Amino acid sequence: MEKFTPHNAAILLIDHQDGLVSGISSQDKKTVVNNVRFLARLGNDMNIPLVVTSSGEEKAWPGRLIKDIEELAPKAYANRIRRGGTSNSFDDAGFEAAVKATGKKNLIVAGLTTDVCLFHTVEGALKEGYNVQVVSDGCGSSNPMIDQITFDRLRGMGVIVTGANMLLAELYTDLGTADGARARAIKFGNRI
Repeated sequence: MEKFTPHNAAILLIDHQDGLVSGISSQDKKTVVNNVRFLARLGNDMNIPLVVTSSGEEKAWPGRLIKDIEELAPKAYANRIRRGGTSNSFDDAGFEAAVKATGKKNLIVAGLTTDVCLFHTVEGALKEGYNVQVVSDGCGSSNPMIDQITFDRLRGMGVIVTGANMLLAELYTDLGTADGARARAIKFGNRI
């Protein structure tokens, strides 16, 4: 698999909705939100294609996307793909078209929940021929064992499971450059 760079990758944020965030018990909710904030800003501020989607957003549960995405990546939020309820986002023609329109074959993905929408969307991406890295600390589920099982299955399918800090260091190998310094400032000046 080729090395992911800011120039050959796109970021996908899957179902980071209020109701789903409230149900995370596999890791600290604040950590997940901080890393989603990082990914949203990385896409928005560093011009990495960013595709955002929600499932059943108009319903009370799972509810709207977290306000952070709207505030930090307003264009991606405005263009978000509102799916009706498919677990595999690639089953939605609008989502599939939006990802294809990025022109990127390398996808950086984070989503809720780890075992449902993230897993099935990544499975769909692989079937479409994409290379995938999952940002594990931008995901969550009902318990740590479910996350571990899901990440193990994804690794077995050829997915790279990474963390937000690892991703930062991979995309920006020299944090002393102007872009590297900007990306580092986004990551570490981004916490709530």
